[in-house]
Formats: sequence, C-alpha cells, structure tokens
Amino acid sequence: MTPFDARSLGRAIRTVRLETGLTQLKLALAIGVSGGHMSIWERGQVPAARGRPAHTPTMSREQLEAIADALGCTAAYIADRASLSATTRVSLGLQPLGPSRTLVAGIAYDLTDAEADRAADFIAGLIAARDLN
Repeated sequence: MTPFDARSLGRAIRTVRLETGLTQLKLALAIGVSGGHMSIWERGQVPAARGRPAHTPTMSREQLEAIADALGCTAAYIADRASLSATTRVSLGLQPLGPSRTLVAGIAYDLTDAEADRAADFIAGLIAARDLN
C-alpha cells in the first residue's frame, strides 16, 4: 500500500466511523485491536520510534472487512470513499475500478484513475499559465 493510499484509506475509515457515531476506541474494541492501532490506521502512518523512521501501516483484507462489519458497511464502500489505486484494491481483495466517465470541456471520456489525474494536472497547468498573462 502506498503512503497516499494508506492516508486516503485512513481518512475514509475515520469519516465512516464518525458518520456512524462510533469512537475510535469503540471501533478498536469491536474488531479486537488497540485504540493506538486504530489511530495509526486512521492516520495512515506509523510514527517514528526507537530509531526507526515513520512508515506506512499494513492492513489485511480481513482487518478491513472487520472494520467495515463493525461500521455496518462493506469493505468496498470504504475503499470507494478512499479512491484507492487499482494495485491497493487488488491487494485488499477488492475489484479494481474500471474506467470512469470523465467530463473534459463537456465531452465524456472513459479514463482510468491515472489518466484522469494526468488530465486534471494538465488542465490545472493550462489555467495557471493563463493566469500568468
């Protein structure tokens, strides 16, 4: 899991948890982990300690499913809210998202997430260049 995916997944878990009204500790107890471990997952980063640098936490498919069950939703629902990369989705046992309809200047295109990101960056660059003049 990339650092971006870990942070995005953590934010999605936190958002769904808050929407259901559970505290971090209650969710942690429901799935059998410590509150600190849940905090690490929600932040998407294991803090630096004892001479080790900060790094990305790991989460298994079973752990994500346990979190989803405790929150009353599916693992796919949380993953969809997180906008995870196809690689991370497959590693968590979820189907990768297919091409999506992306509107650019009123025209619909079927783009992958990576292509949509490149298109958005290109458009942002055009807007920034226009504002320089």
